[in-house]
Amino acid sequence: MRLQTCAVSLAIVGGLLGLVHIALTPLAYADWTIEALWFVGSGLTILLAAAANLLGFRSPGVGNRGILTAINLAMTGFFAAAWLVLPGPQVFVGGALFLCLACCSLAPQARTTVQR
Repeated sequence: MRLQTCAVSLAIVGGLLGLVHIALTPLAYADWTIEALWFVGSGLTILLAAAANLLGFRSPGVGNRGILTAINLAMTGFFAAAWLVLPGPQVFVGGALFLCLACCSLAPQARTTVQR
């Protein structure tokens, strides 16, 4: 149960990271340009990946865990690619966050048995 709590907490932090990313768009870009659109799109992607984690960790099943692992590894890869262009602390935090979520999704679930 502690792993699920940790994963949900990390997903909430990821969602907040996505919301902050979207909210900073007007401060980073004065006009609505293609760069601003990419910035908003990146924030939305972070937000949707975090939402998938929030929903996925509450639903049991190997298929759900596999999908979460793929999402989290893809996001980790995108943050790693972003590090090559923009090596900032926010990129490192995002990459580490989704790498930890990938590890959580790979960890075996605790099984509960019903005593009769």
